Amino acid sequence: MSDLASQLAAPPATKSPGRAYSARYLGFTAAMSLSSLGDAAWYIALTWTLIRHTSPANAGLFLALAGLPRLVMLLGGGVIADRYGPRKLMVYADLARGTVMLLAAACIALSGDALSVLFVAALLLALFSALFIPASGAVKPLLLDDGELVRGNALYVFGARGGQALGAPLGAALIAAAGVPLVALVNAASFAVSAFASWRIGYVRQPPAQPVAKPAFHRSLAEGFRYLRTERRLALVMVVVGLSELSCAPPVNIGLVVLAPRLHTAAGGAGLLMTAYTVGAIGSSLITMAWPPKRRCGASLVLGTLVAGLCVAGIGFVHQLAYAIALYVLMGIATGQFSVVLISMLQRWSEPALIGRVFAVLSIVTFGAAPLGNLFTGVLIEHLSLGVTMTIFGLLSIACALLAVTTPQLRQANLE
Repeated sequence: MSDLASQLAAPPATKSPGRAYSARYLGFTAAMSLSSLGDAAWYIALTWTLIRHTSPANAGLFLALAGLPRLVMLLGGGVIADRYGPRKLMVYADLARGTVMLLAAACIALSGDALSVLFVAALLLALFSALFIPASGAVKPLLLDDGELVRGNALYVFGARGGQALGAPLGAALIAAAGVPLVALVNAASFAVSAFASWRIGYVRQPPAQPVAKPAFHRSLAEGFRYLRTERRLALVMVVVGLSELSCAPPVNIGLVVLAPRLHTAAGGAGLLMTAYTVGAIGSSLITMAWPPKRRCGASLVLGTLVAGLCVAGIGFVHQLAYAIALYVLMGIATGQFSVVLISMLQRWSEPALIGRVFAVLSIVTFGAAPLGNLFTGVLIEHLSLGVTMTIFGLLSIACALLAVTTPQLRQANLE
């Protein structure tokens, strides 16, 4: 066994009591924020290069095809995280992604063939991201005390949102300064920092021991779905995640672009609405960090999904930019708040030996609901109207609130 593998097999001991504001967890979330910043910068570089060299339709097809390995591999990533430990998988996935970025920077700089290199790099990044994503959801219960999960998740989301907000302008600046290779190098550096931070973090509790006779890998792929069939409250949480994602993604991805002309603004108005939503989501993380809803997480879920639904429905009828900005800020606050609650429920209630596979299912639900919602949004707006379309999607989120109110397992949920 190599030195690195030996170190990964035995996580460093920690005297941290597993609090969200411990030095190591703060360092971990800071590194994840830097990785989000690098990813956002890279995405800007990728889309900018595609638009320059091909049509918008081909660019959309490129991005859709490049994302397929992530959906295909997510279930496998969950199995690997459960079998070998999420921290170890995060380290190796980040090292692999950093290597891809270094090779992409070198190939583009030497050959100048940006499109083919970018396509291969995007495929590989999606593949290794499918390993990282379930592991990152499964690792936090091993790093934090149970009562700190909500605050720790809010801190993690705060860092990720902040990194995404700063990464887009950074990517544009780097492109203007030195082109795609520099952006790839910056992203590679962010993955290296993320890998180091994941290696350094210490577990509060060890992952559950795996049985000596493990089932065949392919039989374990669907274990997350089978497990959810037997755990009603987890299945209900997953339904709420799917419906809320289906409801709230279209107003952010498509609704603000369609709404901008009605508000007599161009692309700048759509950008303001996106900024308003991001500010609301970041503000929600700050609020949750200060006052995490532990005993009242059920009421918090009901209120958040209800407010989000009313905001989504209202977006379809607003005609003034100031009111639209206020709705997007409020929607960002609501969605950010109930998303942290839902993630924390899954982490607390899932069987530790299966949590990676549960988060693989969660990732499939969230990644699948957004494009499905976008597809329905375009069709409904074309045949009905923006107001009717947003009302329909708002009702989906309100249905989540009704589901939570009428289900004791969600209404009375306690995450202390």
